Amino acid sequence: MDVTCKVEFTSDPQLLCAIRTAVEHFARQSGFGAEQRRSLTLAVDEALTNIIRHAYGGRAGEPIEMHLLRSDEQVEFVLLDAGREADLARLQSRPPGELRAGGRGVHFIREIMDEVEYERLPGRNRLRLVKYRPTAGC
Repeated sequence: MDVTCKVEFTSDPQLLCAIRTAVEHFARQSGFGAEQRRSLTLAVDEALTNIIRHAYGGRAGEPIEMHLLRSDEQVEFVLLDAGREADLARLQSRPPGELRAGGRGVHFIREIMDEVEYERLPGRNRLRLVKYRPTAGC
């Protein structure tokens, strides 16, 4: 990876506005158009909201790390938290037409990103979101 940035913050939903701004700026600098930037920002925001809501049970003040990485081929957003392990059975996205409230975040993330990887590390969760960069001439 050529460009790397690490952002450390806490699980306070009020901080998400600043994080969305950082993601949008990073996506702009990485060559993504306006619509793609909005989508990337939505995917990262949904992932962080899920960390706050599910891994930390809505508790503010818990640690989150976000690594933003860029190479010639792709950008990566790696999210690390020390919350509860994700229940993989519950991470299955539901079809957009299903009427039950909630649960759309995973669907949006998978639709927007080219790669989504979750793993439980010793004492923390790691979510890796990858989007391939636009090629010249597109």
